[in-house]
Amino acid sequence: MKGLYLLLIPVLLSFIACSEDSGTVDKNWKNANDLAYQEIASNNEYRKLVTESGPDGLYYKVLKSGTGTEYPLQTSSVKVLYKGMYYDGTVFDAGTSVSEVPTKFSVAGTVRGFSFALQNMVVGDKWDIWIPYYLGYGYSDSYDQTTGTLIMKGCTVLHFEVELVEIIKFP
Repeated sequence: MKGLYLLLIPVLLSFIACSEDSGTVDKNWKNANDLAYQEIASNNEYRKLVTESGPDGLYYKVLKSGTGTEYPLQTSSVKVLYKGMYYDGTVFDAGTSVSEVPTKFSVAGTVRGFSFALQNMVVGDKWDIWIPYYLGYGYSDSYDQTTGTLIMKGCTVLHFEVELVEIIKFP
């Protein structure tokens, strides 16, 4: 349930105050994340995901090409296998993919970068994606509004391995 919760945090949390004056950012954490992101951006194995209407800054590498022909919409629901990691490879969220059971959720219910990546994948695609903090949880620390628990430190670059298993069709 933790994995699904992290992905379904309202999109509003990804736009929490992005002001460097907030004073809540761990500068060492931000610097380490910035360096990791710069390494990926300069790595020839990764491509920058660019479309006319999409956000800028997401990098991906195709691990496996799918055979699907349709792309999910922002309004779609999907089933995916995924693993979310920090820049150093530490897993923070593996959904239910540990048991190879896909996690179901709404594309719009994910952070902006994850949603954007999904909308550019077809069923069967497996990608390694790097999402800059401004397309993830933002500059400031994100907390669960009910419990006050820290969800994600500010300036966290998100690294995911994600496989699109199914685009859920509604009758």
